[in-house]
Amino acid sequence: MHLLDNYTFDARTRYEGHKLIYTPEDGEPIALGGILGAALLCARLLNTEEQKERGIFLSEALRYDPFFVQYESEVIADDWGYIEAELEQLDLAYLDVCSNDQVSLQTICPNKRQLSIAMDVVETYMRRITIERYKAHIYELVPWTTPFAQWLYTAAHAEPRRQRFLQIDWTDPALVHELACYMERDELDPPTFVFEDEEAADIMARYWDWLWNFAQKDAAVFPDSKVVMADYKQLILKEETDWDFIKPEMKDFKPEQINLFRKWMNQWKDFVEQKIEPPVSTRKKDIRQELFLDDVLPIPPERNYVEVKKYIRERCKYDKEFEKYFKAHKRTDFCDQLTLLFDWYVDPNALGKRMNSKAKK
Repeated sequence: MHLLDNYTFDARTRYEGHKLIYTPEDGEPIALGGILGAALLCARLLNTEEQKERGIFLSEALRYDPFFVQYESEVIADDWGYIEAELEQLDLAYLDVCSNDQVSLQTICPNKRQLSIAMDVVETYMRRITIERYKAHIYELVPWTTPFAQWLYTAAHAEPRRQRFLQIDWTDPALVHELACYMERDELDPPTFVFEDEEAADIMARYWDWLWNFAQKDAAVFPDSKVVMADYKQLILKEETDWDFIKPEMKDFKPEQINLFRKWMNQWKDFVEQKIEPPVSTRKKDIRQELFLDDVLPIPPERNYVEVKKYIRERCKYDKEFEKYFKAHKRTDFCDQLTLLFDWYVDPNALGKRMNSKAKK
């Protein structure tokens, strides 16, 4: 026996052809397809022999996953089981119920607890397939592409529809119908540069990690990878901070949209320059590198001066040349060497505060 086989509850209510059909007195039959009809069928069969025979398993703790797997395997021939089709079926079901003054979901499923379970199943499933289609994060829906300005422009146009689906209450017939009409019209919302549940700084950091890893892998195939990487840095700096190419596409933007896009790009420009540009202390003069990495200690994380302090102390224990340089030179000169060593700017003031922190206490 299958999960969604036909079943007759009484003279008025039956499940047939993957639809729950209710026939009111002196009225036309009401057909509930999609996940709503299936959820009502299975909720009404809870604690019956029929439940056992059909293998109905509705576990809220498991987010109904076993049930959803069974459901989708059986409705594939109906071309259901994805967000657009299920939205259409849910909207049609709600319209059928709401258009009849004498019928409600409570009429079709008189047991309030069963109805509550069924609607929780509907809500959970619609959110599940929304995430499948529109993803949990905007950068999963819109894959990274260079330069950042292009990705931002594309993502801003995709986000409004994504937010509509993520924010809707799937148990509200009016909101579901509004969304169905919106999809039927195939409207394009104005772009938004505020992404649901995402921090701008986190998006930039994730994009940079993707870009930098790609550049490193690309450069690694060359024997002079460090030279190639140096050229890549300048290319990245040039291309990622130039967004003039996208400005003609923004001619119809509202002033507030242009301002917000500009804020993104100004912050992004600062972010890239901090990552790419050599620090001020090493740009102003030629500095000969005198300290080099070894195979013992890893490079400390950027701007983590607690770890830098540990690095210095540990290396001084076994590397006498390193210890000698550390003790014989000014902090600014020593930090210039650490900057070249770590490939990120080591601020003498920040390091000094950290090195002296214990003495102050």
